[in-house]
Amino acid sequence: MNIIIGGLLQESNTFSEASSAMRDFEQYYFRTGSQLLEPQKAENELAGFIKAAADHPEMTLLPTVFAQAVSSGKIPRRTFDELKRLLAERLAGLPACDGVLFTLHGAWVAEDNDDADGEIVELLRLHVGPDVPIVITLDSHANVTRKLVETVDGIVGYRTFPHTDYVPTGYRAAELLRRIVRGEAKPHIRLCKVPMIVPAERHETARGPMAELWEEALAGEREGRCAMTSLFLVQPWLDIAEMGCSVVVMDDDPAKAEEEAGRLAASMWSKRKQFDIRLYGVEEMVVMLEEQRGRGGPVVVSDSADSPGAGSPGDSNFVLRELLRLKTHHRWNCLLSIVDPGAARAAAEAGEGRTVRLQVGHSVSRAYGEPLAIEGVVAKVGSGKFRFGGGTVAGLEANMGRCAVVQIGTVSVLLMENATFTGDPAMYRSVGLEPADADLVLVKSAAQFRAEYELLTDRIYILDTPGASTANLTGLPFRHIPRPMYPFDSFD
Repeated sequence: MNIIIGGLLQESNTFSEASSAMRDFEQYYFRTGSQLLEPQKAENELAGFIKAAADHPEMTLLPTVFAQAVSSGKIPRRTFDELKRLLAERLAGLPACDGVLFTLHGAWVAEDNDDADGEIVELLRLHVGPDVPIVITLDSHANVTRKLVETVDGIVGYRTFPHTDYVPTGYRAAELLRRIVRGEAKPHIRLCKVPMIVPAERHETARGPMAELWEEALAGEREGRCAMTSLFLVQPWLDIAEMGCSVVVMDDDPAKAEEEAGRLAASMWSKRKQFDIRLYGVEEMVVMLEEQRGRGGPVVVSDSADSPGAGSPGDSNFVLRELLRLKTHHRWNCLLSIVDPGAARAAAEAGEGRTVRLQVGHSVSRAYGEPLAIEGVVAKVGSGKFRFGGGTVAGLEANMGRCAVVQIGTVSVLLMENATFTGDPAMYRSVGLEPADADLVLVKSAAQFRAEYELLTDRIYILDTPGASTANLTGLPFRHIPRPMYPFDSFD
């Protein structure tokens, strides 16, 4: 049983000015050919494919390319074509196959194509022909398109947010493909789009409306209403025509799949208002620090509007500006991060113990603010490398590039050259900062950070800040999404 494996992953934010080049994939996660089959520390979908093949020796894996970059804006056509060329070259060198396992994100937009993931599956289908089954895995924030559904034979999505089931998702996809190849399953895919976009901060699956939806979906599987369900609360920063949340159901009986997809879509729609979230001002957080003086554990605040994991540049200085205005740097131990290549290099080159005067922030985009003049002492110059524990793919190595901590009174600002996912305490610990000992810790993440930070504290708040990945969705200039769409139109 020859099975082609691979993956090309990135998430796009059409409101972000951040951009990706090949180096962004090469420095984050990049494997080609036999490298895909080598032992690795990253617990991603590829690890799930490999585990399934180890459990079923009849499966021979034919590796292509597996590459991922931190989320960004629309991917430039030049970068996208280079990734496609690498994939096509690897495919051309492989023997005949019985099936394809491929990992995508599902919310990837190129500068000239709103459905970049659809373009990838078209390439796969063109190579293997109409009769070879293709099963893909998708992030639960995917924007599932008609082209994806019509081109592949199986879709398997994450079931957790914060995402912790990368390996199980890959394994389930491999099991599904194996059953299809053996003739034990012939699933029909049914897609039901739901005209709603809701804040990612409330997509978490451990509690709230999404937990309830998954209870219903899993009950449907147990009761035989379908073979497999995937729920996709789309990431909300896509201003494209085929936009919306999705329910994808598979079953050998198309009528059963259709009925179950409709049932779950109706339930998702009925819960739309339950996804609303309370946002807090920076000044409220400072007042809370005063009121809760002496309470154990840090206050963790998320500037999710500037989340690199949601495609924002990570270069906002809004929170730092507010903390300095409120004189917090004289009273509270605060940890912050800002992407600013020039400032990071300047601080690192000045060296530890040196006083520096820098302009920091908004090095990528001026749409939401201006650089801020600061003066502080370089407290630490770091290697830029750390491994995630649970703030994203466990075991995956992050690369901040040149990085340095600049101390402004009691405020520690981690300046970094490269954007990375910021939701793991390992990022701060890699430069000698301990979040558990801080009074206030800033992350730039909608909810993925909860996987690790909820182990440190129950005082977690989402900030009301400007940025391309804000939870205040009605404040973004959507122009291309289908209408009517919740929350932009009234359905009462």
